Order: sequence, then C-alpha cells, then structure tokens
Amino acid sequence: MSARTKKKASTLARGRDAGATWAAGALAAALAASALLVDPRAEASFDAPKRLAALLAIVVACIGAFLLGRGGESLATLWRRAGPLPRAALVLLAMALAGALAAAWVSPRRTMSLEAERVLLLFALLLPLGASRVVDRNGRRLLGLYLGLSSLNAVVSLLQRQRIFRPFAVEVTGPRDATGAFVGNVGYLALAIALAAVAALAVVLDARRNLPRTLCTALLPLFLAALIINQNLTALTALATGGTALIFAKLGKRAILPVAILLAVVLAGLWTFPPTRARAAGALAAARGGDWDLLLTYRLGPWSAAAEMVRERPLLGFGPGTFAAEFVPHRLKAEVRGRRRLVNPLVTSSYSEAHSEPLQALAEGGVAGLAALAAAAAVVLALWRVARGRSAAATEAALLFAILVAGSVAALTWFPLQRPVSSIPLLLAAGRGWRLAAEAGRPEDV
Repeated sequence: MSARTKKKASTLARGRDAGATWAAGALAAALAASALLVDPRAEASFDAPKRLAALLAIVVACIGAFLLGRGGESLATLWRRAGPLPRAALVLLAMALAGALAAAWVSPRRTMSLEAERVLLLFALLLPLGASRVVDRNGRRLLGLYLGLSSLNAVVSLLQRQRIFRPFAVEVTGPRDATGAFVGNVGYLALAIALAAVAALAVVLDARRNLPRTLCTALLPLFLAALIINQNLTALTALATGGTALIFAKLGKRAILPVAILLAVVLAGLWTFPPTRARAAGALAAARGGDWDLLLTYRLGPWSAAAEMVRERPLLGFGPGTFAAEFVPHRLKAEVRGRRRLVNPLVTSSYSEAHSEPLQALAEGGVAGLAALAAAAAVVLALWRVARGRSAAATEAALLFAILVAGSVAALTWFPLQRPVSSIPLLLAAGRGWRLAAEAGRPEDV
C-alpha cells in the first residue's frame, strides 16, 4: 500500500471515529435534555423544549453514526445470521412504518397526522441507533448517564416533597403534583425512575466491579423512595414486573424466593408512606366494590373512545397523532353504546393520549399499529431466549428484556413511548435488543 493510500485510509478512519464520537455525544445530549431541559418562558415549559432538543439530537446522532461513522454490521449480514424472531420483528417494523405513513395520508385529519408522522419517524431512528456500534461501544456510559440523570431527578423530587427546594413556580392542586422535578409531571418522572430502578437492579446483580455495584445498590432505595412519594401505582407495578422479569431471566425456577423478597420490599415501601398507602387502599376498595372506572383512575373513557375509533376505521385507523382530536366524539359514541357516562371528575387529568399504547396504536394506525405491537413482542421474546441461553450476551439481554417488560407493563395504562424521558431509553433498548438477538443467531445457536 502506497503512503498516499495509507494516509487516505487513516484520514477516513479518523473521520469515522469522530462520527461515532459525535453520535455518542448526541445520544447523551438527548438523554440529558429529556431529563433536565426546561424553558420557563414557553407555554409548554417541560414537554416542548425536551421534545425539540431530543429530535435535534437524534438527527445529529444519525448523521454521526451512519453518514460519518461506522454505524455497524450491514443489515444483510445480520439478516443472514438472524433467527426467525429478529427477522419477523424487522419485517413487522417495516410494515408498521409504511402502514403508519399510509394511515397519515388517508387520515380524515391529514395535516395534523402528517405532522405527527414526521415526529414518529424521527423518534423511530432511535431503533437503528440502538442497534448501531455507537451504542455497542458506549452502552455502559449511556446507561450510567441515564442512572445519574434519574437519580438527580429523584433527589429533586424528594426535596420538593419536603419543600426544601422548589425550582419552579408551578400551580398545582395537591402536594403530589409539585414533585415532578425537572421532568415536570409526576407520572412521567415515576415511569423514568422505574426504568432506571430496573436497570440499577440489573447492575447490582451482574456487575463484576465493586464500584458500580455499590453505587447502584445505593440508588435503589433512592429510586424506591421517589416512586413512593409520587404515589404512582403504574410505575410501582412496572418496577415490580420488570424486576420479576429480570430475576426470572437470570435464575429461572430458582427465582421464586428473590422475587418474593423484591415484591415484599416494594409493598413495604408502599405501605410506609401514608398517602401512597391510602391510594393503594382506595384502589383495593374500588376493586372490591366493582368500581372499575375508579380503580383505573377513570381510564375507561379514553379506552372506550379508542375502541370506538378501532371499530370505525379498523384497517388504517385515524392516523398518528389524532387521538386528542377524536377523543370527545368517540367517547360520546361509547357512552351511547354502553348507556353510561364515562366522565373523569378529576381536574388533574386530561386525555390527549389514550393512556394505553396498544389501544392508541390500533386506533391511530389500524393494521400498522398491530404490526408494531407484534414487532415489539418478537423482540421481547427473542431477548428472553438469549437471556436464558449461555452466550456472552445473556447478561445484557436479561437487562434489556427486563427494561422492555417494565415499559410494556407501563404502556398498558400509560404512554411511555410518547414522552422523550421514557421513549428514548426504551427505543434504544429495543434496537440494542434486536441486534443482540440477531447476532446470537438461530435458537439452536443461543
């Protein structure tokens, strides 16, 4: 090789390395912005700046990873090696994205839906970013950053509860609504902390070095305390389910006792804080009395509206981003059909989202939503197989499996994929999980 050729190759390699570094920095910025960025002068002081910064960072990360850097093994290579589940997930994802675009184009609210579709496609880029070598090489750093950001928000939330530190003048209807830290909403914050708690538990169980294990052991009671003072039963359920999934993925039949200990700790923590204990007792009383609407915090209204939307347009749905505009007329149709009112008396709740990711996906995307749900299920199942195998990727696969299970449980009654603070880690985890499953090969090779 001539000196000139060597110099050109060296320059190209440095450019690719710089692109990968650029992409990793952009992903770190996306995580930081989604957790901390606030614009007090904006009408939507929390959500709007977080979403804008996250979208910009995602674009920058894609440029660095795929145009300037070494994004990863070629898709064709991974496809040849992958087993049926990763292949099915990729095909279903392509169908879901194409179907979502078709749903937006034929939507009765086309302009609104096409705008939402652009945002959806940009956030979908987190999937190939998660599957790229950028995350492969920087995954531990990004996980550490996410845990650090979550711990900071947890500390601020606890300080807000004690009225020691309140960085924002926010009008609230109760003390629980004033503890959203830099995320701004107690529900969004609780879901992000629940995901972080599952990840921290995985580090405690698997870390080879004492420092990460010690730090994450210290974070677990902090995360649990923040979840309890925010009184979010969905997040506590996600933590319990994700932790259970993690332990079963690692121990199999030997997981019964550790899972019982985990659930006992969560229940004990819930019972020690009177407001959370009262909320849990209220939920139990509603269940005994058969008041399912109260038990589900009046979610039957948006769920019934979403079901009416599916009934009216089952194939293509109403298009991405249209649920808020279609909620009221379809809730009224559901009331007529069911001959009962579905009104939420709480002034702290609104229904711009269906409060159920699967129902909203079907209502807005029709068959495309079904394909997206099937793709997610294929990735989770493939990760379970890798986690229960003997490959070197089993430990990481168990962590990703647990995080995705926690996110899936939360998605049944909330909308973690529609807020950057939870959607970024979940989509990166899904992309990384797909790559691990694809690299593991066919089931007999795992």
